[in-house]
Amino acid sequence: MGLSKKFIEISLSSMSEIREKFFQPWIDFNNRSLERIDEQEDTVVEIHGKDSFPTILHLEPILDDTPIVAIDASSIKVGETDCGIICAVRGAIVWNERKQYRCLRIGPFPFHITEENRKEILRALGQYSPAAFNSNLSFLIEVQSRLCSALERWIQMMVSRSTNNSIILWDGSLSCNSQNGCTEILLQALRDARSNSNIVLSFSKASTVRFLGRKITDLIVKQKGSCILEIDERMLSISSKRNLRLLGKIYVVKLSEKGYAFRVDVDKALPREVQILTLKRLLGNDLVFQGYPETLRLAHISSTFTASDVIGIQRFIAKRYGLKIVTWPSIRKALFGPFGTGGAGD
Repeated sequence: MGLSKKFIEISLSSMSEIREKFFQPWIDFNNRSLERIDEQEDTVVEIHGKDSFPTILHLEPILDDTPIVAIDASSIKVGETDCGIICAVRGAIVWNERKQYRCLRIGPFPFHITEENRKEILRALGQYSPAAFNSNLSFLIEVQSRLCSALERWIQMMVSRSTNNSIILWDGSLSCNSQNGCTEILLQALRDARSNSNIVLSFSKASTVRFLGRKITDLIVKQKGSCILEIDERMLSISSKRNLRLLGKIYVVKLSEKGYAFRVDVDKALPREVQILTLKRLLGNDLVFQGYPETLRLAHISSTFTASDVIGIQRFIAKRYGLKIVTWPSIRKALFGPFGTGGAGD
């Protein structure tokens, strides 16, 4: 069964359990609960060797009308029931052909996550293992993050198979923990991309990789013009206990002189010359905002939930499933008054 059908079935099955239950909408839009739950890098990676500073290369844009395709996904908590949480997951694809942008949204898909069904949900997604579950999935919110990642991986797979001769932009890094079951899916998506003459670039807005105690994105902040810093994998120090697998060659990329620097992973199965050429083609064929590709920025904006999106989802599920709207008291605020600011934990 394909993930698309499985994903819909999990959504319908989990939501069927909430009919006529009590429901408290999540309405505090001023705290971090409205932010997307990003899939963070799995571990801190250190670059060792004080005498081997990474190589800095300047980028010259290549304008050749290469299509750019960007993918992103996000999730958000929309409410609580007396036995779990209700979240929504949505993905977006943005195409850029000769600076003409098109967008497709996939979702939102609502899910009711409880202590009872979370293992079943993860098994259906192929992301369950006893070790990973016991150590990392103690909170329902992390199941929400896994659902978001699963949808994003499926979209990445479909785009890799259906697009040709394009640069495909992902959000995050091309590294994964072998315990959460994503390695083979990620490898297959990269193989499909290469077989269709596509090249995958994955942008990380934050990186845990350090060089002599500094973030690698800080190393080229003061460089003039567009440039990249090439990280030699032999310089990376990764503990074998962390089960981290790097599927991409790591670069630090600054696409505009006054913009930010980002960690960019490029499919490591490609020759170095092709990797650097692809970064030049991206610079020449996409707009750049604050050093970030416009196509990927639009994909993020299109997938992210706004306050009006959440209110609409809440009203729909309340009417569709006959939910009884309630407001449960906040124990934290009852105890601590105006000092009981717990963000998403309230």
